[in-house]
Amino acid sequence: MTLRSEFLLVVVVAACQSAVVPAPGKLRPWTIATRDAEPAEARAAVYTLRGRRLIFIAARHENRTDSPTFRLIDEAYALFHVDALLLEGPPHSRGPDYERLLKWAEAERDVNGFVEGGEAVPAIRGAVAQRAKVWGGEPDDTDIRDRVLARGFSAQDLVGFYTLRSVPQWIRERKIDGAGDPRVEPLVTAELARSRARLAVSETVLPGYDAWLEWYAQANHKAFGVAFDPEETGPLADGGYRSHQIAEAISRARDEFLLDITARHLNAGESVMVVFGASHFTIVQPALDAMLGQPCYVGSELKSAAAQCAPAGTSPAR
Repeated sequence: MTLRSEFLLVVVVAACQSAVVPAPGKLRPWTIATRDAEPAEARAAVYTLRGRRLIFIAARHENRTDSPTFRLIDEAYALFHVDALLLEGPPHSRGPDYERLLKWAEAERDVNGFVEGGEAVPAIRGAVAQRAKVWGGEPDDTDIRDRVLARGFSAQDLVGFYTLRSVPQWIRERKIDGAGDPRVEPLVTAELARSRARLAVSETVLPGYDAWLEWYAQANHKAFGVAFDPEETGPLADGGYRSHQIAEAISRARDEFLLDITARHLNAGESVMVVFGASHFTIVQPALDAMLGQPCYVGSELKSAAAQCAPAGTSPAR
């Protein structure tokens, strides 16, 4: 082997050793005990890795500009340089700086300290100010479909649950007075069609309201109606309803995808900010620790993280 070949081999080995490898097996299951132990406040975690950083804002979905979530986002941009923002909600497949998303954030208004768009607005605006790329952090529905089906759930489970999770929203929006409201039938029928299209499954999967009612009764062992509890749509690995397990499988698919794209952006040499709900951080933290080592900071006062998370001989913001 020549000296040049030996050098190239060393470079390749070093590159492989320095690559961030996702650790989905380390994701924390979202159980009743995990949910009950979840901290009430928004928090942030900072990881450092050979000149790059991952700043994870574990947000509480808030609309007030004086809220802890908004403050943490502003502090993060003031303290650290960011190359890429990964944001809960939009799909990653839209690519960086999706024009409609950026225009939406620009058009949002602060009305007496209230921002209708929530924490996504300061996250996007801060990224634009730093010339960081704005990416959605979510998988496509077809990606979720494939990951959930691989865990043993059926296409009926996915279409049925995608429709079921809209019921609490319809109640909040006063489209129905409750699950026993007769106005629910046309809403379910329309949502079934949308769900099949989003998941790209056959039109024969839960083709109508009666089929959906039968799916629900088999899944949750009771008739759909006044006995429906909106909590049935929450993700709980050890919940009492099959809908809990389906929701948890969907949540896990999203978190697996978030790990994948976080590793991809870090491996591209970027410093990354993630803005997702706090429960997602609780789930992914053990996996991030396995991927990146222990964070240099976890807490609710990012100003104190600057010195802890600055590599020797550098300023915190670079």
